[in-house]
Amino acid sequence: MRHALLKRQLLSSCVLLALAPQAMAQDEAATEQPTTDMSLEEIVVTGKIVTRNRTASVSPELTYDTEFFQKFEPISAGDMLKRVPGVAFTSDIGEYDAPQMRGMADGFTQVLVNGRPVPGAGNDRTVLVDRIPAEIIEKIEVIRSPGADIDSQGVGGTINIILKEGATLPVGGSIRGSALYSAKDKELRGAGAISYAGRSDNERIFYSVTANIQQRFNAKKFVEETIVAGDFPESTDGRDLFAPDDFNASVADGRAVQLDSRENLDTSLNADVTFKVGDSGELRFDGFYIDTNRDEREDTTEWERDDGELVGDKVGSQDTEIRQENFGFSALYEDRFSDTTSFDTMVRYSQFKNTEDQYDREFDFDDGSESLDDRERELIDSTDKEFAADFGIKHELDAMLLKFGASTKFKDRDYGLTLMEADDFGELEVESESQFGVKEKRYDAYLVGEWQLGSAMTIEAGARLEHTNTKVSAPRAAETSNSVTLLNPSLHIQRDVSDNGQLRLSLARTVRRPTFDQLVPAELQDEPDDDDVTVGNPDLAMEKSWGLDLGYEHSLPGNGILGVNFFYRKVSDLSQLVRIGDTEDGGLYSYDNVGNGKTYGIEFDVSTPLVFLGLDETGFFANYTRIWSSRYDEFLQEDVRFNHQPKYVYNVGLTQNFPSIEATTGFSYQKQGLATSVFYAEIEDQYYGGNLEFFIEKRFENGFVLRFTANNLLNAESNQAERNFDGLDDMRAGIVDEFEVERETSTRVFLLTARYHF
Repeated sequence: MRHALLKRQLLSSCVLLALAPQAMAQDEAATEQPTTDMSLEEIVVTGKIVTRNRTASVSPELTYDTEFFQKFEPISAGDMLKRVPGVAFTSDIGEYDAPQMRGMADGFTQVLVNGRPVPGAGNDRTVLVDRIPAEIIEKIEVIRSPGADIDSQGVGGTINIILKEGATLPVGGSIRGSALYSAKDKELRGAGAISYAGRSDNERIFYSVTANIQQRFNAKKFVEETIVAGDFPESTDGRDLFAPDDFNASVADGRAVQLDSRENLDTSLNADVTFKVGDSGELRFDGFYIDTNRDEREDTTEWERDDGELVGDKVGSQDTEIRQENFGFSALYEDRFSDTTSFDTMVRYSQFKNTEDQYDREFDFDDGSESLDDRERELIDSTDKEFAADFGIKHELDAMLLKFGASTKFKDRDYGLTLMEADDFGELEVESESQFGVKEKRYDAYLVGEWQLGSAMTIEAGARLEHTNTKVSAPRAAETSNSVTLLNPSLHIQRDVSDNGQLRLSLARTVRRPTFDQLVPAELQDEPDDDDVTVGNPDLAMEKSWGLDLGYEHSLPGNGILGVNFFYRKVSDLSQLVRIGDTEDGGLYSYDNVGNGKTYGIEFDVSTPLVFLGLDETGFFANYTRIWSSRYDEFLQEDVRFNHQPKYVYNVGLTQNFPSIEATTGFSYQKQGLATSVFYAEIEDQYYGGNLEFFIEKRFENGFVLRFTANNLLNAESNQAERNFDGLDDMRAGIVDEFEVERETSTRVFLLTARYHF
């Protein structure tokens, strides 16, 4: 395959990864930051203890510069986000793709890039952050409660990824080269970066050009056992019966072992140029192209119990090729009408194209011969296009700041799924096809006022009006349309309670928009169970939430910071799959807004050098989020937790600087708690092990830095226990049909990185 040569090269291709410019213009609320005359050496090479930033925003927001993460050499935005408060991941072990703020999954978390939404690969609007290289990121903002000047989506919260901008970089460039070693296949892979930023002699033109490339790899082992629940009535979920490491001790009715590898190649190209216009104007153009090639291979062996013994049943393989292309460009103009009034306006276009080709084969367990009539192929082709324009005006009064603006966005999404199965002669034939198109038009306007009441209190109040028109079309189904207009207010209060303490109180309304496939009025066969039919609901309403945040932040010696925050979200119009009738052989299902829910918890974080203990060169960071939730589930017909939401998530880390030898070392540990999910005739408990990382860094006088990092040192594992039921009646009565217990383990990964600036 085309990755084979790259696997055999250490750094021959690793001169191309970005430090990089913006892909799109930053939201005004996200760009207010002091400009400094910091040199490139200070940006890239640092031996100081780095803490999270204090924020001047009235709304509750945590900000982390890239220096906070850099010593652990994260590869992607996902690697960075696993260290920030309240962010969980319930993807495969070793994968950090879809972040969940406050542990809320399935579209409850909004991901912005430079303050604005971006298209994603999935029908659930999820943005996969592991496709965004860490090298091009300037900082990450964790917005716990939004102001009216950003999109209202994000019930759990909003993650704003700010990319580097050429105009803020000093003249010069930098190069990074990395070698990644996987303990699973004992191969070296490469990553690297080169970036250059410059400006004209009269400092009227600023520009930067970057190119980047990186390889990511994850190898996993998966063991699953299916156990008849009736044979072991004393077992709660089957975990006490699970024997993943001892085949002879297994009591399972069925057993499967799977080896899984994920090979990724990410490349990108970015460029931006900024022109000074007159005395106060700036005109910026920027563009980006990101390409991800991902090859997945799964090899599975299955056994079934026969006459009291587990005997070989079948061997199968699955190969999946994924190609994702994402590009966009934007133009932004900023200027002033007067000394007290400024404005900005922007247009942008972005596109995300995703293609997947999955091929399944089955082989005879004894002689390994291929079963030609047991082959399947699945093809996915989706394209998401967005054109957007917006403007904003800011007017400064004596003790008041007034901001208002409007935006529009036109989204065009086309999705196609083709399923193919082999006939008796081994020829693949189309079994089913599913296609749909979605056109979504957004027209938003906002008004925000900020008042300074004395020297100790600031109040921000605003409202955002969002009008959404959605049209859905599919073959053999009538085109449908839906229009919704919502007014989403917000209120934020900031109060200084001492020289070092600050209180924040926030109230805001947010929404969760339906997934695209839930809106399509086409029939889906054999869902959620055999002989059932599921049809989408084009009139499905948005889920709406009122949220409260109350927090306190305290400054510590040595630029340290400590914070605690209580959050509460009341969610109405929750959507779920419900039975609406009968078919000839089964049930007819659709999606509907059937209930309410709530989630609440407490968040604690500290980031500080330990100067109060006399340890000026020791840095400590930790955060802990405890989460409670409740929602009504139509299947179980009782209150349960939100799906995929862990009970807690925490991070802890320590860094130690040795100035005499210009070296630093440290570790980081992440852990999240039990997550319980309820589906049709199934209750799933998910347990995650902790991830331990370590780094050691050596700095040299010429600005050269050598850094070694080790990830997954504890061989973290994911354990899943499913209770499967023979229909909804048994589920509600608690009569378990079978236990399905799984364990997934990943591999240790080591990274050696060299950085140099010029």
